[in-house]
Amino acid sequence: MLLALGASGQQLRVNEAKKAISGLTMTVDSYNKAFSKLQPALTDDETRNRAETWALANRIKLELYDKYMDNRRVGKKIDIKAMGHTLIDAYDYSLIALKLDTIHVLDKKGQPVIDKKTKRPSVKTKYSKEVVNRLVEHHDNYRIAGSELYNIKDWDGAYKAWDYYCQMAARSDDPRWVKPDSIVAEVRYYQGIAAWQKADTIDAVRLFSIARHSGYNRKEAYDYALVCLSDLGNEKEVVKLAWDAFVKFGTSDPQYIRILINNFLAREDFSGANDLIDEALAASPNDDELYNLKGLVVENYDDIYEAFPYYQRCIELNDSNASGLFNVGRFFYNKAMETRQNSHLYGKKLADLVNPIYREALPYLEKSYAINPRNKELVNALRDIYYKLGEADKLQAIESAQ
Repeated sequence: MLLALGASGQQLRVNEAKKAISGLTMTVDSYNKAFSKLQPALTDDETRNRAETWALANRIKLELYDKYMDNRRVGKKIDIKAMGHTLIDAYDYSLIALKLDTIHVLDKKGQPVIDKKTKRPSVKTKYSKEVVNRLVEHHDNYRIAGSELYNIKDWDGAYKAWDYYCQMAARSDDPRWVKPDSIVAEVRYYQGIAAWQKADTIDAVRLFSIARHSGYNRKEAYDYALVCLSDLGNEKEVVKLAWDAFVKFGTSDPQYIRILINNFLAREDFSGANDLIDEALAASPNDDELYNLKGLVVENYDDIYEAFPYYQRCIELNDSNASGLFNVGRFFYNKAMETRQNSHLYGKKLADLVNPIYREALPYLEKSYAINPRNKELVNALRDIYYKLGEADKLQAIESAQ
């Protein structure tokens, strides 16, 4: 008797909640109170296994969302986060309701009856139609809610709202659902941004890939994915995606071709790197970094003397390019070292011959050091020059900085 009374009590809560939302003057507070009446029934062993309970929860939440929207239209201040999560909760409740409402029709032997038209097991439902209708009516609201939650930096909420929008769009069992299109692909991209914001980099890469393969081929879908893959240290996938981006966008953004060039250099495929650089320079003839890379390639398959004009052109275009400055300074430093090795002079005569070349190297190396003091090869060259030129103060300063 006590068990029966308990179950009856929880069903009473369901009935009270249903009655509570039938008024003509519903407010946000009254909807929240109605849901509070229903809430214990969501966890009670008897009522939590009934589709009716969850269908009602779905209805209350969606009608509450509509009330938020009504308030907004008349200029009232609303809680964006609460409104967005009301929509998210409604979807969660709908899934439970639809699952519980699906009852398989069995024959006399207890085997599923197969529908002759659909060739699928026959099912009976009572609440599914109204649940689906409510979701269809609010489908685009999930996309909008995702944007609003993202704007208030609720990354998890935005992620869920956009995910639910796409899940609904992907359904094929009911012609009323919105079918996948370019908007869905775009929403997957934004969901990827939300995943990236909440530091789920692997999932962000997955979502950016889904967006691209679903038709969202704008440049940012490649750029964000490249950032995520770089953060993950996945060089193979970085190069693969950079190729895809390069094929699509060409030299309009030099980052793609630089990734590919560096990959060629890492594999010591200097011919492949050189061809790409020449293609890039044809499109961007004033790109200082491309000239620096061209110099490095030429130096690798020839020597620094052949590469020197490219390093010079690099710093002519940008006199703050640390790598270009270092390479020009390195040219003079190497020249001084070769002069010492090949000379038969000694003492002051050798110093008079070599020191002017060291001094040619010095301004380039010092400026590069000011920009990038972590270049160990550069630091070693400056130490050697300061020592040979007898500049004790500068030598001590650079030693102290290490």
